[in-house]
Amino acid sequence: MNDYVLEILARQRLEEARAFAARRALVARLPTRRSSVRTRFGAALIALGERIMGPAAGGGPRAPRGATHA
Repeated sequence: MNDYVLEILARQRLEEARAFAARRALVARLPTRRSSVRTRFGAALIALGERIMGPAAGGGPRAPRGATHA
């Protein structure tokens, strides 16, 4: 390849890199997504239940899902 072709390819790669960086900067500036009301309400109910039941109501480690007892 000659120098002219290499220069054009380098410019195109730089343009692509700059466009990619600009898109990432835009995404970084977006506000974070808030959790839904349903999710917050569920978390509040769980916290309330744990507070009412006290520490003895299940403060121990939990078995992973699908685990069978021996």
